[in-house]
Amino acid sequence: MSLTVCIIGLVIAFSLLSLWFFIRAKVKRNVLKCEDKISDVISTDVLQESGGSKSTISLYDYVDIIFADQYIRPEEQASFVKSLTENLDDVLAVNRSRRMFAVESGIIEDFVWQLDSLDRTIEEHNQRYCQKQLAGNEEFFDTVLQYPLDKQQRHSIVSEAENCLVVSSAGSGKTSSIVGKVRYLIDKKHVDPSRILLISYTNKAAAELTERLNTPGLRGYTFHKLAIDIIGQMTKHKPSICENVDHIFVDIYKQLLEDKDFQDAVVSYFANYEIEQEDWEKRKTDRQQSLSAAKASGYKALLPDMDGKAIHVRSEQEKRICFALSSLGVSFRYEEAYEHPVYDELHSQYRPDFSIHYTKDGKDCRVYLEHFGIDEHGTVPAWFAKNKGITWDEANQQYCDGITWKRELHQENGTILLETTSADFSRFDIKEKLKKMLSDAGVPFNELSSSELYAMLLPKGSKQEKSFIRLIVTFATLLKTNCKSIEEVVSQAHKERDQRAEFIIENIFAPVVARYQESLAKLEQCDFTDVILEATALISSAPLSRYDYIIVDEFQDISIDRYKFLQELRKGEPQARLYCVGDDWQSIYRFSGSDMALFNRFEDFFGPTQIDRIETTYRFGQPCVGLSSKFVQRNPVQLKKNIRPFSSAAHTELLFQAYERAHYTETLTSLIATIPQDKKIYLLGRYSFDDYYLSFAYQGYKRGNQFFYNINGREIEFLTVHKSKGLEADVVILLQCNKDVFGFPSMMSDDPVLKYVLSRGDEYPFGEERRLFYVAITRAKEKTIVMYDKRFPSVFVDEFLHPEVEPTVVQMSIHRNANKHWGPKGDAYLRRLYREGKSPKEISKLMGRSYTSIILRLQKLGELQ
Repeated sequence: MSLTVCIIGLVIAFSLLSLWFFIRAKVKRNVLKCEDKISDVISTDVLQESGGSKSTISLYDYVDIIFADQYIRPEEQASFVKSLTENLDDVLAVNRSRRMFAVESGIIEDFVWQLDSLDRTIEEHNQRYCQKQLAGNEEFFDTVLQYPLDKQQRHSIVSEAENCLVVSSAGSGKTSSIVGKVRYLIDKKHVDPSRILLISYTNKAAAELTERLNTPGLRGYTFHKLAIDIIGQMTKHKPSICENVDHIFVDIYKQLLEDKDFQDAVVSYFANYEIEQEDWEKRKTDRQQSLSAAKASGYKALLPDMDGKAIHVRSEQEKRICFALSSLGVSFRYEEAYEHPVYDELHSQYRPDFSIHYTKDGKDCRVYLEHFGIDEHGTVPAWFAKNKGITWDEANQQYCDGITWKRELHQENGTILLETTSADFSRFDIKEKLKKMLSDAGVPFNELSSSELYAMLLPKGSKQEKSFIRLIVTFATLLKTNCKSIEEVVSQAHKERDQRAEFIIENIFAPVVARYQESLAKLEQCDFTDVILEATALISSAPLSRYDYIIVDEFQDISIDRYKFLQELRKGEPQARLYCVGDDWQSIYRFSGSDMALFNRFEDFFGPTQIDRIETTYRFGQPCVGLSSKFVQRNPVQLKKNIRPFSSAAHTELLFQAYERAHYTETLTSLIATIPQDKKIYLLGRYSFDDYYLSFAYQGYKRGNQFFYNINGREIEFLTVHKSKGLEADVVILLQCNKDVFGFPSMMSDDPVLKYVLSRGDEYPFGEERRLFYVAITRAKEKTIVMYDKRFPSVFVDEFLHPEVEPTVVQMSIHRNANKHWGPKGDAYLRRLYREGKSPKEISKLMGRSYTSIILRLQKLGELQ
């Protein structure tokens, strides 16, 4: 029995072994056929030319020979790979069989390995091609312009990638790179000039490029001019452009103000401007400050006190109390000395928060109002302790002792003390609470009407009114350039339960936008965004004759509408190559719709991209190069760069000059007197009205589109920072870099409601203002002088003067969920966090709601007694 089993086993084993050898022989024959097939695909003449043989097949060499002196485009790579795989579709299967049956084949093994790394092979081929172009055209790059192009400029020029983004920097020769690229395409690549589309953002830049290139059949366009020409060409009806858009918005705004509901909405916007900012005490740095400097770090009230003086308070809540008192027609002073002497060798005179003055029976009377930063439980926030370096219990006890002392002091002296707390702002309408307290205290008040409040808040023609209208125009512009509708943004705000945004959009922005579109229709005109949208739709349905190359200048200013237009322009087989040049550090036209995400995430929008950099600045040197670069890169959204001056000897100073308001123009005059007469000077302002005080001290006059002042017998041009972009001078003096609503940074430009029409790529606090400041301090070749009021230095100025202190970030946004209603899911999550032992402060951060909101909700849910 066992012998039979053994014999059967041997027979089976022999059969299997025979089968294995049979299959192996078949695999071997297939391997030989496959090797021959590989040789057939890679032709004999190619192998001979490359010096290869069947034993040394190199796909690497094959690619170089097939695409000799040629940049491999994506569609060519796809076609090449398709050809290989179609002809050699069985190679991979044979390779698996070969390895299973131990059949040696260096040809197949090498080929499969090379096929797997084909992407890298083609990338390396393209790199070698570019290096060859650089070496072969060295003389061209040395002489094509007045000065030789640098290495980074040359590398970007020879690139033939489908998408090439050239990240430039201030003074890096961006225009020279574009001119060099076009000349290279025409003179060396023999591209028909009519197949090159050159786009810039301003008529001046487009004209300059056209003039510098001086090539028949080639001209520079702006996006708008190109769109207008396309519409005229395709519809035989050239559109009429509205040239006074800003005036139309102003007229519409004034017309709507006659509607009481609209006026009430505007007043409400300011009265309830609940921008969540950290209190002054929380934000102050470790360095000691005088009382005036401390107040400069606080908040400026919307309206002045009874003497017409500006009020600088310590918190957002005190700012709202100021407005409520003003709206009730109450006369008051902020932190006026108490009427009774209360001081000693260790303590200064007591100054209540608000001293309210009124007349009764011909007698001057006064009551006092203290605002206490405590919650409904009478406790202070945790940061009180942190900033004072003591425990929370100690901080709470100290603060509560102070409250008790004040109450007893007023009782002892027979003076009336009114009180508000932080908790009142979440439980009451603070204005109604003040009305009741004042009435109970016998203080007369005369509540102002909406029109009276408006006149006080936004005097006709004032910079406050102009800035608010600019906010409306910004929203309307962004709405259109981002291809959104009012309904969409309201719906988004509603989903996020952002009642503030819903109110502003529906009651202020929507009426203006609707009237604006109606006005354009009546005039039978359109604005610049309209023509881009129309041209995009036209070429989408009936494509134009295509371009081979599209070159875009100032690409950091790209917007969604222009992006869609550009994508339609480049369509074709193959699509046009893109060569885009820009500097994200100088993206300063958000108010006209620019979306920095399109630049910083270029590849996400346009596909595989080669990113080149030109980082040598030919305008300015150290230390300004290092200081300005560090400053702008505090915003993590900005691309990282290694900016370097063209010469180690290049020297550009960045200086900061404080002034006293009463001696502002004298300080400016003295500064200018120190600058040699042969030096060109620019005076720059954040706003067009930053030269207001100059107009009283110096003679000003306009010449064309330029405005000059005669200072010390010198003609000096004043212009806004926006207008200075692309310009340079020997010396630049930046005016009025102060901390104010209309300071630098501007506090009016970042209203949280704009997030519904902005990209998510630029939400860093004052991101646009930071880039604008960078533009301002990089215009000078020799020296930039930043002037600031010594009492109210800009937070940007503080960053330079006190680099050891982290920059103050004033958060211009509310708690992310502050306006959301509590629901079952939110309650369940709150309960879970609290029962897990999380403190209300920790829960506040996790849930994106205020500390007070968490406490109140826990009480309502019965979790906290």
